[in-house]
Amino acid sequence: THIFFLRTVRRNQMAPASSATTSVRKGHELKLDSLFPYLVRINALPGFRNDTKLTVRQFSHGQSNPTYLLTQISSDGGKLSWVLRKKPPGKLLPSAHQIEREFLILSALYKTRVPVPVVYHLCSDSSIIGTPFYVMEYVQGRIFKDPALKELNPKERYAIYQSMIQVVADLHSVDIDGVGLSKLRKKPKPNKRVMSYAERQLRTWSRQYESSRTGTGDETKEMDKLTKTLNESLPDDSAMFSEALIHGDFRIDNLIFHPREPRVLAVLDWELSTIGHPLADVAYLCMPYYIPSAPGTPIRGLLGVNVRKLGIPDKAQLLRSYINNANTPALEDILAHFHYHMALSFFRIAAIGQGVYKRSKQGNASSARANMFGAFVELTAQIGNSVMEDAAEAARGIPAECEGVDGLGSPGSFLPRFKFSKKFHKLRSELLGFMQEHIYPNERVLHRQHKELTEKTGSRWVVPPIFEKLKAVAKKRGLWNLFLTKSKHHKLDTGLTNVEYSVLCEILGRSVWFAPEICNCSAPDTGNMEVLAMYGTKQQQDRWLTPLMEGKIRSCFAMTEPRVASSDATNIQTTITPTSDGHYVINGHKWWTSGAMDPRCKLCILMGRVVKGSSSSSSSSSASSQYRQQSMILVPMDAEGITIKRPLHVFGYDDAPHGHAEVIFNNVKVPKENMLVGEGKGFEIAQGRLGPGRIHHCMRLIGMAERALEMMVHRVQLRTTFKVPIAMHGGIEQAIALSRIEIDQCRLLTMQAAEMIDRVGNKLARQQVAMIKVAAPSMATKVIDRAIQAFGGMGVCQDTFLAYMWVGARTLRLADGPDEVHMKTIAKLEQRIQRAKL
Repeated sequence: THIFFLRTVRRNQMAPASSATTSVRKGHELKLDSLFPYLVRINALPGFRNDTKLTVRQFSHGQSNPTYLLTQISSDGGKLSWVLRKKPPGKLLPSAHQIEREFLILSALYKTRVPVPVVYHLCSDSSIIGTPFYVMEYVQGRIFKDPALKELNPKERYAIYQSMIQVVADLHSVDIDGVGLSKLRKKPKPNKRVMSYAERQLRTWSRQYESSRTGTGDETKEMDKLTKTLNESLPDDSAMFSEALIHGDFRIDNLIFHPREPRVLAVLDWELSTIGHPLADVAYLCMPYYIPSAPGTPIRGLLGVNVRKLGIPDKAQLLRSYINNANTPALEDILAHFHYHMALSFFRIAAIGQGVYKRSKQGNASSARANMFGAFVELTAQIGNSVMEDAAEAARGIPAECEGVDGLGSPGSFLPRFKFSKKFHKLRSELLGFMQEHIYPNERVLHRQHKELTEKTGSRWVVPPIFEKLKAVAKKRGLWNLFLTKSKHHKLDTGLTNVEYSVLCEILGRSVWFAPEICNCSAPDTGNMEVLAMYGTKQQQDRWLTPLMEGKIRSCFAMTEPRVASSDATNIQTTITPTSDGHYVINGHKWWTSGAMDPRCKLCILMGRVVKGSSSSSSSSSASSQYRQQSMILVPMDAEGITIKRPLHVFGYDDAPHGHAEVIFNNVKVPKENMLVGEGKGFEIAQGRLGPGRIHHCMRLIGMAERALEMMVHRVQLRTTFKVPIAMHGGIEQAIALSRIEIDQCRLLTMQAAEMIDRVGNKLARQQVAMIKVAAPSMATKVIDRAIQAFGGMGVCQDTFLAYMWVGARTLRLADGPDEVHMKTIAKLEQRIQRAKL
């Protein structure tokens, strides 16, 4: 059902208004003798003249509220048009055809990103034309009745679908209270159980269907069966109570597209809009995948169509695009019970179809083809039953094929020819599904919860509850402590090689601020746990490693100092002084102590110089003694004498609740048992810690770059400049090509370094590890920068994650050793190799 439309007859051409309208049908006439003076009197329509004849035609498409094209043609040939939408005549079903609701929602949404026509006036006085009505802007553009979009080419089809997905995600992101639509929220009744949106819909449309029955017998069996199944299998968990502003009838033929661009100009028919579950719209959008096309009828579907060949996303890709969208709603478990919502959508459309069919028998339907809806009701109910049967066999809330980024998995479409175990393939498949089901949909939840907690407590250093909730899921699914790869130093590993974990690490890097911690695989905890696993005593492991591996506490690593160039670790000035009573006293000034701001941080691994006696500096200058000056020691964060001076911002980001701190250690006293391995072993420990850690950093960067490239390609398909899609401009094509080349180069280089660590150890893989630490941050910074350029102003603001990803990538050119230090290592080793050849 539509407000207005212009039907596409050929690609990028619009049909004239006359082909989209007909003469006003019998029983739908407007009382122009009262309407015309009324419109003159209210003076609300721009350009409306009191001395020019008003002509009226009725839009031919639509099954619900009658919609009319009002036109005035002046003596000089100028034409102005408006659209009038009213309730149908005759006896109506309860709560149906709510013109007033449409006007309220359109008025509110005009201030948001959701494209809607301008509404000019609402008239609740039925005496004017017989029913309430409102008048709005007449928007000209393309409307597509067939979801196969046969009149377009594959690139255009892709862009049209992505634009449609963008709009529904924007709609679900609307601040309901902020735009003044909180009155749509269903108020709980005293002493009454609160029902989910799905349950309310089931009850409402069951009543509507019963009141619209035109007979009994075989034609009602499918509908009766679906009603019974939906009632018996109604979920009642918290996922059913997700809330967003929804359209209620979101389909491709309810959208007006730009005449030439793949851009939605207006979303139509808001009669069923309310505050409800966003899956109601997503399910409606997915209905064509379940419906075949029926020539000679209004039924248009994609069942049996090779959609990928046409350039149309399949159902799994559509769901991925929705949840990966930058404006995905801040709702938890967004895709839980997808099949139920899908079947409920078919139930609802069948009930609506039954109402249309009954009105056709009564003679007051809006469309002349309404009598065809009898067979449509049986078909849609049958599909709904089929969906519920499929749901009984599904183990998860989203389709089983919904894994990976491109349907074949991430990274890329194919893995390089390294050796991978069966366990790895199982974990990779599990992780891809976990990212789609729990990570991407909850990225906005994380930020929303942190914002709410910050406002409530007045502190940025608070932990959103979504962390602990999803950690429990990750543990249950075996996606926990994946970073502990095979090692001769301990038996705590997960059985994966560094090469295998590197692939998983890339997947986690696609949501680097969220996914690694959920799987207990985030820095600096990973490096600290590796140190404790490799070098810690049993006592140290029991006290610190066990709670870290269980995710009960977090930790930080204190090395960098503000007063010296800490890229040369021999410059470290923090002192660790032994005492006669079996302790060490620590004095020093550290900064960029990542993780120290986190309220869960209980342990600091600190690097400093052991000094004995009154001397605070070593007199020895030999290379060997320099590298035996530094030690690593375990410092409880609640020890007396530790002062968090301030949090440090990274390009303006505070990275809360993790954070980076400037820390003062003033006579901090810890037991001698807290020393790791022994005095002077700091460099030895660091070398064992940094090899795998740098693999992790680089693969996460590759994951970030992959996601940025994905966002860039998506964006340039949807925007048009100088009359062609941005994707067709040579500079953009070059940016995409270079990004693909650079990402794959870095991936192979990093996996080669991981394979060398597995085969020959950290020491012999030093050059390869140094190479990736230079290459990966530089690559990711360039790729993300190109994506930002493609997004324009949106790329540098908070509406996407691109700015934050760029900051992270750029920072890693300094963190864990600046580029210059790693290039110095590469050059030295290369010269040594070349000299050996002579």
